[in-house]
Amino acid sequence: MDRIIRPLIQVRSPVLILQRGLKKKAKIPITLLKDIPRVGQAGAVVHVHKAYMRHELYPKRLADYVIARVGPLDRSKAVEVITPDLSQEQASRQEKVHSLALRNQETLGRIVRLEPIVFERSVVVAESGTEEGTQAIYGSLTKADVLKELADAHGIVIDKEALTMDEKIKSVGEYTCVVKLIYAGQASFKAIVAPSKDSTAQ
Repeated sequence: MDRIIRPLIQVRSPVLILQRGLKKKAKIPITLLKDIPRVGQAGAVVHVHKAYMRHELYPKRLADYVIARVGPLDRSKAVEVITPDLSQEQASRQEKVHSLALRNQETLGRIVRLEPIVFERSVVVAESGTEEGTQAIYGSLTKADVLKELADAHGIVIDKEALTMDEKIKSVGEYTCVVKLIYAGQASFKAIVAPSKDSTAQ
């Protein structure tokens, strides 16, 4: 009876169970480019989760993937391949993310250095004939106006969705505009609505 029952007890191999568990929590070797608290110092090779590397470290250029060399020691016959956890398609995607992050960081750097952008508008004069307090303007200042000025005068081209500001500015004053770019963060600049010098609408 024992001989018949014994094979039925071995339901699943412990090795397969262990491999499955490791696959869910797989880590990859990376080289740190900067000191990162609780991770390591610049130049160190450490193992981290793929998602952490893909979404956080690599786009911000805090770390780089370890390149493994396989084959004979003869360099003419050796082949360099990216670690098995990263396919060529994934590597290409990561390179695009990195390039986009660098471009967006450069754009934010230019935005931070911008002087306040001045928009002149005709002012609506109050019935009393004074312009004290809030000065209303004819028309409004919109996102489209600001985006056009950024592109034409400063060569900075961004999507409408990346710019946060009051939808329609209808009075003289100073306003904060915020630009948020993926993989780079955000930066702000000032937009000033000033009365036009050559005319004041009645």
